[in-house]
Amino acid sequence: MGLVEAQRENIPIGTPVPGVVLEVFVDGRPGYDPPHKRVGDRVEKGEPLFRIDGRELEAELTTREAALAAAEAQLHRLERMPRAEDLPPAMAAVEEAEARLLDAEAAFARSSQLQQRSMIAASDYDHDRYARLAAKGAVDRARADLEKLQAGAWKEDVAVQRAAVLQARSQVDGARILLDRLVVRAPVDGVVLQVNVRPGQIATQAWKEPMLVIGETDRLHVRVDIDENDLPRFREGVPGVATLKGRTTPEFPLTFFRIEPYVIPKRSLTGDNAERVDTRVLQVLYALPDVPPARVYVGQQMDVFLDLGEGR
Repeated sequence: MGLVEAQRENIPIGTPVPGVVLEVFVDGRPGYDPPHKRVGDRVEKGEPLFRIDGRELEAELTTREAALAAAEAQLHRLERMPRAEDLPPAMAAVEEAEARLLDAEAAFARSSQLQQRSMIAASDYDHDRYARLAAKGAVDRARADLEKLQAGAWKEDVAVQRAAVLQARSQVDGARILLDRLVVRAPVDGVVLQVNVRPGQIATQAWKEPMLVIGETDRLHVRVDIDENDLPRFREGVPGVATLKGRTTPEFPLTFFRIEPYVIPKRSLTGDNAERVDTRVLQVLYALPDVPPARVYVGQQMDVFLDLGEGR
């Protein structure tokens, strides 16, 4: 007994993230531009199959893009420091401090002369002396502020902001990747064999049956189970013949394709039914002819006879 399958085997399609299905692109529903495909149509690798609701992630992407724009603007500001408009006020502050210093020095000079003649109180002399020192300190501070402004942003501050931009950009890329994953696409070129998903359905990562099944049906294979008790009689590469289940004609010549060299528990040939029985089997793939004598479908059962040189 053998089971017909696609050339690349039947590929079950699920969803990488849970959510509500908004649109199915292969359900054959009318009224869409471009029109939706349906079961039996061919899809190309990367073509969308269905889409999960992504409004929450879209809002998150907008927030992260705004954070990235703010980080980039802050970096741009640091790299272009100082602003041309900030220099004149700083230079004016230096000139003002220098003028105050000259005034304080003149007042201290007069106080010094009067103090030598004992014509000024000690407190007034100390006031002018300390005012001169404070004015000198104000000049030093104004000049230092001007030099700091002219030097631009501290290189460590620029490095920290560049790292913040990279972090914000990676967060935007992550949100875009999550949004892209909401559109489930065909992993390979093939034919849509089955659609089990509908708009409005809750798509989960744990499913009993696949949401879609895709396969390459240009050439079909037959998966043959060889009982472990018959393995000593089997030889790799032996030809075979298949017929439709329960019929003797027409005959489908089979070409050996490959062996899956792992003996597994025998399964009943009912599609996804994984019921195990006592024996184990070796699975061998045979290719059906490019032009079969009758049409067969993926998932169809066939009677298979292998030529072991012993007759049927």
